[in-house]
Amino acid sequence: MASPSFLITAASGHIGQELLPLLLAHPLKPKLVLPTSNVARLTSQLPPSYDTKRVHVIEGSLNDPNFVERICVEHSVTAVFLCLTTESELVVTLNFLDALKRAKCVKHLVYLSACGDFSLRAIENGVLNAVSAGHVVVKFIIEAKLAHGLASPEAGGMTWTIIGPSLFFINDFRSRKSILEKGVFDEPIGSKGVSRVHPVDIALAVSKALVDGGKNYHGQKIMIGSHKTYTSEETGRLWSEKLGREVKVVGSDEKTLSGFEAHISRISNPGWGRDMRLMYEIFEEVGFGMSEEDYKRQVEFLGKQPEEYEAWVTNVASKWKESI
Repeated sequence: MASPSFLITAASGHIGQELLPLLLAHPLKPKLVLPTSNVARLTSQLPPSYDTKRVHVIEGSLNDPNFVERICVEHSVTAVFLCLTTESELVVTLNFLDALKRAKCVKHLVYLSACGDFSLRAIENGVLNAVSAGHVVVKFIIEAKLAHGLASPEAGGMTWTIIGPSLFFINDFRSRKSILEKGVFDEPIGSKGVSRVHPVDIALAVSKALVDGGKNYHGQKIMIGSHKTYTSEETGRLWSEKLGREVKVVGSDEKTLSGFEAHISRISNPGWGRDMRLMYEIFEEVGFGMSEEDYKRQVEFLGKQPEEYEAWVTNVASKWKESI
């Protein structure tokens, strides 16, 4: 039987860098097709002594559906991992899905969404009342497209599996300077609590979903992250304990979120600044996590418990203390 051919988007990102070694070590020996806007950078990030016959790094833009269709056909791609976060995410994703349909060779899609119930029933029950951030709302639309707007596998359509991660552990690295220099954890994650996730668990989930190929998990969404949620106050206490020094937190009030929006606007653009603010308003209003049933399904799917946020903070804090 021929080895599968997987197209991996965002291969140079946090998830991609954990995913590639898993796929390269897998006994199926899949071909890996890696589109990128920077071939030199991605090539330098590949594991040492990788099999050049199996890994194809291709320069091009995912914004171009003709490029996507062409590389799928040329490399007989059988499954795709789609990971996108851009201000034009809706248009790019829908064009991408159309390119996969036109290529006719792709049988399975693994789509990276976000943790939460984004089903039509949840929408009817009002879940969108608290959600205005564009990069979150787009996930509802794409999940609905997958569930209700594709041909069935029996009619020649793709199977699909959705991976829904929570808030990355490594986001805390953005607060390193503020924590060490000012004693402040400056991410406004709110008072309701958010689940946390390590990219290694997301990568493991993606790997398993690609290899499964829709045989067992077609039409399913797997949440990835901790069952426990962490408020700003709990996060500050945890960093305080592990660093052995007081770490205060910022609130999620109007003044703080306006300042946060202004900061993001300066380093990116005002549209993205507002979008990120709206996401943190979601965290303050309703939190961000998963049900116990979702958590149990995750453990079964991964074959293990997800990485622990507390253990990660302990390890990182130990390294930070050595540097100060």
